[in-house]
Order: sequence, then structure tokens, then C-alpha cells
Amino acid sequence: MRWLTKKDSDRTSYATRNNINDVEAMSMTSDEFISEGINNAELAQSLDELGQAQLLLERSIWCFEQTDIIELAAKARIHYSSILFRQELQPPHDEKSANDRAVIEMRAAQLMESLTKEGLFFEVLNMFSSLTPFLSSEYTKEELEKRFIRKIRLAGIEE
Repeated sequence: MRWLTKKDSDRTSYATRNNINDVEAMSMTSDEFISEGINNAELAQSLDELGQAQLLLERSIWCFEQTDIIELAAKARIHYSSILFRQELQPPHDEKSANDRAVIEMRAAQLMESLTKEGLFFEVLNMFSSLTPFLSSEYTKEELEKRFIRKIRLAGIEE
């Protein structure tokens, strides 16, 4: 589980107060919103169907936004952005120009960096699999695999 492994020195717990001014949000406590958000995010990460994962992450983001914990909402948004990007890369592929491929590589690099910072390594691996047909050269693919992806896979084995 990668959703709560990061320690936050400012926060001793994720238990929060209920907002009594928001009647719609009172159907669940803040703790229940957090729990529901984490459950949806974890379920989204386990699905191969990107459309379903997208819906679950939308729900997860909404749940996190009902609380004061913006870190979890931000993490879910990054995961959501990656899912949307991977949907764009789904077959059938149009013939891409060198410029289009460079833009795809740049967007993927930025997303992979954000995913890595959030500890969403499973999604980095998914991104790499979706990105492989669009890499501009075999050298780029081999170097990315050797210097980055292999380390993530090895770290996953050790956990």
C-alpha cells in the first residue's frame, strides 16, 4: 500500500473534525471520507481498465477534497493525470511526427517525475509500458529501462 507510507512531520494523525456547516458532507465524517478516498485510490491502482480507474480516482479526489488533507487529494490528482495520459496513448495509434513524439516523451517524463515523488511506483511502471511504442529511439528506451525502471522493479521486489 503506497497511499499512507509517507510520514508527515506536521501531522500526528489523519483524524479530523466534521464540517457542520456543509450539510451534504455530513453524510460521512472526515475520517470516513479519507477511508473511502483511500479505498477508491487503491482499487483504481489494481484495475487494468483505465475508464474504471478514472472514475474511481474522480471519486477518490472528491472524497479527499471533503477533508482538510490536500496532500492526499494532490496525490490522487497526479495518479488521475497519469490515467488520462495513458488513455490518450491507447491504440489505435495515429502516425506521430518526431515533434509529436518529443511532446509525448516530455509529458511522460514530467508525469513520471511527479508519480515518483508521490511514491506511486506502480503507475510509473504502467506509464512506461504505455509509453514504450512512442519513444523516439531504442537507445532512449534502453537507457530509461536501465537507469530508472529497473531500480523501481528491484525496489518493488524488496518490499
